[in-house]
This record gives sequence, structure tokens and C-alpha cells, in this order.
Amino acid sequence: MFKVSSKAWQRVMVFVVLAAFILLTPSTLMAEQAITIHIDGKVIESDVAPLIVKDRTMVPIRVISEELGCKVLWQGAERRVLISTPGTKGIEPRTVSPRAQRGIGIFIDGKEIKIGPEDPAPFILDDRTMVPLRIIAEGLGMDVNWAPDSRRVLITTPGATDNDPIVDKEVPSVNNIDYQQTIMGEAKMGREQLLAAMQENNPAAPQELVDLYLEIGKQYGIKGDIAFCQAAKETGWWKYGGLVEPYQNNYCGLGATGAAATGEEDLLGADPTKVRYEEGVHGAIFASPAIGVEAHIQHLYAYACKDPLPPGKVLADPRFVKPTRGIAPLWIDLGGRWAFPGFDRNKYENLEEAFANCDTYGHSILRDYYQKVLDLKTN
Repeated sequence: MFKVSSKAWQRVMVFVVLAAFILLTPSTLMAEQAITIHIDGKVIESDVAPLIVKDRTMVPIRVISEELGCKVLWQGAERRVLISTPGTKGIEPRTVSPRAQRGIGIFIDGKEIKIGPEDPAPFILDDRTMVPLRIIAEGLGMDVNWAPDSRRVLITTPGATDNDPIVDKEVPSVNNIDYQQTIMGEAKMGREQLLAAMQENNPAAPQELVDLYLEIGKQYGIKGDIAFCQAAKETGWWKYGGLVEPYQNNYCGLGATGAAATGEEDLLGADPTKVRYEEGVHGAIFASPAIGVEAHIQHLYAYACKDPLPPGKVLADPRFVKPTRGIAPLWIDLGGRWAFPGFDRNKYENLEEAFANCDTYGHSILRDYYQKVLDLKTN
């Protein structure tokens, strides 16, 4: 047996420390880079940061679920989370798997979400239940992707749901706002009113869009004045600042799902001379402002009715086939379909209370944009 000198031991220890530092530094640096969650392009704030366990992104379940319009109930004694999707009431689970009995059970509308053996089990962190994001989001019918370079979780909600329009009875007017507004119909406001609102909110906005929305909307039987207001909402009165850039002529975020395009996206029947995708660009790119407006109007047409395009019209909307045709005859029906949030009438005792308090995507178009432009006309 040979004797090792103290200096040799020192060299060995230095080598071990350096090797450990080299091996651990990449993961340490990676851990310091924040993981962000994006739902339809919107960054979701969370009081407990997501983290990666066993190559799975773990997130606080309440943050994701409530952002998607769900109700979340924690049953401490049973150690289980009950998620109720919009339009449903809390459903108690009928059966519970042995694994859920041993740990934390996750249930959506009474159905247990099975966590596979390769996935980390749910756990509590800072009073928040952390769960594998992909399993929960897919359990709620979402499309989930991971962008490793930017460490972003990208959740895309479905373009439409296969159910009836939200409103099945007369919709009340609240604070003089008519929530019974249909997408199809004649514009109520003219060029002067819309142009005045545009100039008041952004003098540098492209004025030609006012005429385009009114003219093209009329060709399709779509209320071009409210479509204009929707575009104002989507673009921030054409100041942008989000994922879509002005040169794209994309005024309603078509194809901007939170993940940049690959350039190989299927146009789904749209004319390639009118629309394209480019690698690294968020959303579709339209060949001109007029084509961008027409694509927006066509997408509304897809939501509002089941008719084919008017005679002589060429498809410019690369997502025309995505919605269930005719699923949203009213502007408020777009909430939870075109974009979140949607409408959960179960939160309120009656429709008057619901419409006075709810803040869906469709309500916002009418209340925060259309009504304010209409008020300019009357003042």
C-alpha cells in the first residue's frame, strides 16, 4: 500500500471542486433564468414561480386554472384539488385512484387527472399546489408547447368550443350599453365618428383603415364599426407593443398564439398571395392593409354565420376553418372563444348582475371601445 502526500491530496481536492463547479454551473445558471407562462400571447403572473422537476415544468395549479376561467377548490382534509370549468358547478369525484389517495389528487369536473409514473407527483410549495403544467393544461383542452431557448411555456386555447352560443335568452342592457349587439348587421357609426376616435387616441394611426372596415364590413354583412373597435382593442389603437408588428397588417392577432411561426404553417385554404407566415414572426403577415382588414372581417364571418363567403370573395384568413361556424352570433359570444376571458353566468344570481359585473373579451369590445366611440358621436 502506497502513501499519498498531502500536496497530492490537495491537488485531488482542487480537481474535484473544479469538476463539481463545472458540472453544476449550467444547471445553476439555468435555474436562475425565470420561466414564464404565456396564454394566447399574454404573460401570466404567478406569486410562486414555475420550476422544473424531472424535466417537467411545475406550476401553481390555481394560477393556470383561474386564468382559464375555472374555479378551484382545495379540500385540505382529503388533500385534493377540484377544478370546475366554466359553465359547470363543482362535481365531487366518484372514484379516486390509489396514487391520488396516497398523495394529492387533481380532479377536473369530477374526473381524476392521472399523473403518470414518469411525472413528478403534485406537491405543496408556499401554500400553492404545484402540478405538471402539460398534464393540467391538456386536461383543460389546451395546446401546450415549451420554448427552451427563451424558457417560455406557451399555452394556446382552442379557437372555438363545440357548444351553443353563450346567451340563450334576451340580454339586458346595462349602463346604456346594448349587449345584444350582433356581429352581423349594418354599422351604426360612420367615418367621421370612427376617425375622430382614432385621432383622439392615436393621431399617427393609419386613417385609411376607417374606410376599409366600413366598406369591407358592409360587403360581408358584418358591423364594420364594431370590427374597427375590436381592432382598436387588439392593437392598442394601432400603437401595438405586443407580439404583432405594424408591418404585418394583422389587426386582430390572427395566428399570434404566443409561439413564433416556423414559416411552414398550413394556410388552410387561404390565398398564398394574400397571406404568409415567416420564421420567427408572431402571427400571419398580410400583403396589404386592405387584405388584413378583409381577413379580420372573414374571421368574424366564420364565427357569426355558417354561410360560404360572398360570391367573388377569396379566402385571406388562414384560420377561417378553426372556429365552429356560427358559434358566436353576438359580440359577447366571442369571450372564451376568440379570446379569454369568457362568460361564467354561474357566478351571479341573474343576468343583470352578470352583465353589470362581468369583464369578458366580448363585453370589453362593446363597453371599453364601441360605447366610448358612440359617446363621442352624441356629445
